[in-house]
Amino acid sequence: MTMKRGLTKKLVLTILLIAAIALSMAAPAFAADYSSGKNSEEPAQAAITKIFKMPVGTPTPEAEFVFTFTKSGMNVPLDDSSEALAGMPEIPNVTISFTAGEEPEEGTFVTGDTKTVVKESKNFLADITPAMWVNGEGIYKYTVEETTGGITLADALKEETVYSAARYDVEIWVEKDVNDVLYPKYVSVKIIQDHVDEYYEGTLGSEKVDPTPGGVNQVEGEKTIEDDFSQFIFTNKYSRSDGGGVTDPSKSALDIEKIITGNGAELDAYFDFDIKVTKPSIVSDPQTYKAYVVDQNGNNVTGPENYATLGTDANGSFILFTSGNELTGVKLTNGQKLAFVDLHIGSAVEVLESASAGYIPSYQRTFAGEAQYKGSVNTEFGFPRASQDEGPHYTQAGANTNQVTFTNTRSGATPTGISVDNLPFIVLIGLATAGLVILTIIKIRKNTNHTV
Repeated sequence: MTMKRGLTKKLVLTILLIAAIALSMAAPAFAADYSSGKNSEEPAQAAITKIFKMPVGTPTPEAEFVFTFTKSGMNVPLDDSSEALAGMPEIPNVTISFTAGEEPEEGTFVTGDTKTVVKESKNFLADITPAMWVNGEGIYKYTVEETTGGITLADALKEETVYSAARYDVEIWVEKDVNDVLYPKYVSVKIIQDHVDEYYEGTLGSEKVDPTPGGVNQVEGEKTIEDDFSQFIFTNKYSRSDGGGVTDPSKSALDIEKIITGNGAELDAYFDFDIKVTKPSIVSDPQTYKAYVVDQNGNNVTGPENYATLGTDANGSFILFTSGNELTGVKLTNGQKLAFVDLHIGSAVEVLESASAGYIPSYQRTFAGEAQYKGSVNTEFGFPRASQDEGPHYTQAGANTNQVTFTNTRSGATPTGISVDNLPFIVLIGLATAGLVILTIIKIRKNTNHTV
């Protein structure tokens, strides 16, 4: 009997130990989704995080985002009577500001073609004193949303903004500490159904998020949005196109230039290009972009020899590009440029020139990392597909900043019109012909001597 009891005790202890280990391993999965405080000296704190997204290379615009708190009522079930609302403190608007060009050292993240700038507000309960919790202990409920119009636009025709439509319910659980002083014990933030921020896309309404300032820091090392910022998040988007558009086509967002050179080069020859421009991923669909063919004097010379199907506007003819679709059969000759006048900053660019017999192709980019490349004779050439220049190549900010020049240098031409490349074959043919002539002369002489 004693042995059985001993075994039973060991079995129970083993089970408890295993359960304790399992619970300790599972603890991170049950991390609190609310902010908590200890007493009136160390109350719960809460902050709002602004995620500001834009295409890579886009300068951060000046912006001031404002968030408003509206009283909902007290406790469960909700008491939204005028008396209950009157006993709730007014929580001041929260403001998060960005200066033009700002990229916080520990709040700027680049993923693919998108730059994300992140800032967090101060604790929005910092100015609420114990005396302001007039209703005493209980659950104080508010609705929070962002006002629109916070981004300063320099040119509304070229800029696009998307403001967060998110709304959250904020519950502040107020209790008394050991000194009988009221303080926020917990702050719980809940997502409102049909008003979910894109950061929580796919998350069901009423899910809780942790508003703790500075995040929960579950992962040591490099900062992340998930671990180092309040998860009470509002996401906004901003994008801008460069170039002068129809009003000032001399300002381009991207130039693709053709130069023909070398002895014997045909300066009026046309070279074929396949071109694709793809809008930044955060820019709304669909997008089309205009490009004019201009000569060395900046005149619009776009014609059917440049492309079969043309559009027409106040500046004359243009070639229309649809984002993400490769346009084949675009042709340029010496001194011509294909100038895009309304391309978004951060657009991805791909250009491929068809092979041309007798010419050595090369190109030089002045954007997305300046680079120069040279190919062999009779090869298609360009980026990113036909060279080591893999990319991706995103356009940078600034009119007339993004340029690529394709140069085709004539190879093997001679004044006589005989290609140097073919010269060895011509010499061999000449030697063979000379040998036949000499052999024929020798035979004729032998025959003549024999006859005599």
